[in-house]
Amino acid sequence: MSPVVSRFTALSLGLLIALWSPIFGQEKPERFWVAGRYDGDRIVVYFDKVKFAGTMTSKARKLAPPVAETFFSPVELPADYIAGFQKASDAEHFAIGDRYDLMLGNGTIATIKLTTLVGCETDEAVGNDSFVGALATVEPPGDLVFTKRYYAVRRHQSDEARPTRKTPAEFLRFAALRDEPVPFDVETQIAALVGQRMKMEATDAERRLAGSAVPALRVQPFQVADGSLRYYVRAEWKSGKETRLQYPYSLGAWIAPLPTLRILAVEKRTSPYASADGGLPELLNVVDLGAGRTGVIVHLSHGDSVELDLAEYRDGAGIKSMRLLQSIGTGE
Repeated sequence: MSPVVSRFTALSLGLLIALWSPIFGQEKPERFWVAGRYDGDRIVVYFDKVKFAGTMTSKARKLAPPVAETFFSPVELPADYIAGFQKASDAEHFAIGDRYDLMLGNGTIATIKLTTLVGCETDEAVGNDSFVGALATVEPPGDLVFTKRYYAVRRHQSDEARPTRKTPAEFLRFAALRDEPVPFDVETQIAALVGQRMKMEATDAERRLAGSAVPALRVQPFQVADGSLRYYVRAEWKSGKETRLQYPYSLGAWIAPLPTLRILAVEKRTSPYASADGGLPELLNVVDLGAGRTGVIVHLSHGDSVELDLAEYRDGAGIKSMRLLQSIGTGE
């Protein structure tokens, strides 16, 4: 082989290695999952959608239902059965003993250890998905005390990889659902604001049905990852003149208080049936996803179906326009 050909071959091989090495060396893409409290110190998380298609193993062991709703009825599954659903390129390869991070929604991150492999069978011939995942124990025990029932999970990061907060101001910059009461004057302004929006959004028939009723409000304050305040509001107008087949008007609103109180996005009712939440998306928790991102966990009812969504919050977007990170649900 001539020196020129040798040099060309070596150069070509070097270029190929340079081009392919980032692909071979790249890390798994970042993923987030919604989790719920299973019992005192355990959580349940479903990592992947699957189709059991009526082939659920006879070795499945019935478990008690979780404390958190919309995780259905998980059963314990053997590892070799779960492995059959982990062959897809995008499947999460989880096993007993693996550790993940649990974002609690109060600015802290707990470590969880997978202890039991589980699944829930909700797929049918007409559609729907089933799910596989795990029960996990929080380390150390007790971290779930005084927290909400819904959380977010990500792959475990070492302490060195986690961002640290050094100043008091930085310590307050995290996403969270806040529990303090909303001042009366703020609620009054919010009632007027959503009242104006109702008149814009409702039909003539809906406006007549609502009449001059003052809306019943549920106002939930939360802070986004930079520490600034937002509100999620569910408003329902009941005139008392509704019949059994008529429903009051309701709407949800994402609101910012500064520089002036204003509606950023509106949520319409997702269910035609009367319900305690007015048929509106229900905000269950707000979690810090890291890197200045805020996650919201929302329950939605669509009449004959329900879903639990983990989405990345964005000012100006309704829940269905936010980036969906995971959805768990089933329907008729």
